[in-house]
Amino acid sequence: MPDRPNILLITTDTQRCDTLNCMGYEFAKSPQLDRMAREGVMFTQGHTTSPVCGPTRCSLITGVHPPIHGAIENGIKRREDLEVFPDVLHKAGYTCIMVGKTHFGDLPASFTIDFSMTGSSRAQGEDLYTTHLKEHGYEKPKSFPHDVPEELFFDAFAASKTIEGVEKSLSNSPDSPFFAFCSMHAPHGPLHPPGRWATLYSDEDLPDFPENPSTEGEPEHAQKLLGLRDRETRTEEEINEVRRLYYGFSAYCDDQVGRLLDFLDEKGLSDNTLVIFTSDHGIDLYDHGFDNKHVYYDNTWRVPFLMRMPGTLEAGSTREFAIWNDIAATILGAAGLESDTLQGFDLFGPVASGEPSPRRCAVATLYKSCALATRRWKLEYYFEEGTCRLFDRKKDPGEYEDLSESELHRDVRAALIEALLSWRSDILDTAFLKARTSGSAPVAARVTEFVKEMTGCESEQRLNERAEVIDVLFADL
Repeated sequence: MPDRPNILLITTDTQRCDTLNCMGYEFAKSPQLDRMAREGVMFTQGHTTSPVCGPTRCSLITGVHPPIHGAIENGIKRREDLEVFPDVLHKAGYTCIMVGKTHFGDLPASFTIDFSMTGSSRAQGEDLYTTHLKEHGYEKPKSFPHDVPEELFFDAFAASKTIEGVEKSLSNSPDSPFFAFCSMHAPHGPLHPPGRWATLYSDEDLPDFPENPSTEGEPEHAQKLLGLRDRETRTEEEINEVRRLYYGFSAYCDDQVGRLLDFLDEKGLSDNTLVIFTSDHGIDLYDHGFDNKHVYYDNTWRVPFLMRMPGTLEAGSTREFAIWNDIAATILGAAGLESDTLQGFDLFGPVASGEPSPRRCAVATLYKSCALATRRWKLEYYFEEGTCRLFDRKKDPGEYEDLSESELHRDVRAALIEALLSWRSDILDTAFLKARTSGSAPVAARVTEFVKEMTGCESEQRLNERAEVIDVLFADL
């Protein structure tokens, strides 16, 4: 294994697991990600750190959970006093390249090649993509249909700029490894896939979905935030059109991943480059009666998570759990570097050695809620309401039957609540959950006083152990 491999991180926005054929969804068209899975490692239980963009992306860059970095919901800035992993890479001699969407606060100065979507703290005014389109006689598409050709569309632009950034790094610093972050925006709405991708699924039969499922059982915060009360019901035809555009948009992203993999292959870089692909969250596409995120359903919280490094990572292998907190630790681990502040596991070392994933469960937070997913169970807890939801992931993979009031499941519910709240208490004083969080001071600053000075993966490992015990104890339910 090379001492200091190159690293390419590719992310999409709002991509569900059922957009990948290799994850068992036969209707999905994803030849390039299927190829990546054949040539690398697929995590079957990849999850985000929060079921929305901002908190998850801030966890990516810092390697800690939202209650620690302070961006506990979208629209809230993270703390700027935390170490970010690109800085560690840069100090070790890596050339760091940023392309596309950031959404994690100010761009670290360690990104010396910057093609980010909206510039950075070293701002360029009008963002590069808008300029790119204007140079070719187009405006940013704001509705569907549009006339922007696929080769000029944002995600193709992101892939092209990633290739340009890597070539620049190889030319300017041939003896230095690179870290390139290609952050696409699709298939996030508005759903306006370019060209042929808009009709890719026009004649395909999509999986059935429940007819007009009720949203009355959704948590109170979701009812308010997503406007689920008095929501107009869409027709089946309207819903299927949304779904077809979404899956077509996802396939378009897949094609851009193929361009990046082809580039590495053609340049002879593949064997010395760790490639990670994942998405910041998914979306509920009317599976439960609405089209949005902010909930812990698998459609929203669980995401694709693939790694490839031929000759180092076993081709065609699978592992189970990984979350976005693990990305920073994994990248630093591959580079032979460490940070004692991370709340994530290095997945690279164990997987390269043929071992299982060190993570045994998934955990996430969003504002004053949190959730735990073991192999068998999912427990959501809402502090403001004092309520929870419980799902049997084995018997009810669609998550339609809340078991939180079931007498038969009383003990497993209690065990999961204890495990989850103990973990939450480990990282953040639960007094915060009862504190007033409105006011003029930045939320991240007000969260800081409740943060406990725990470092590393102590709390993650304890939760791992509890989750495994719970699955064993209640295996017969």
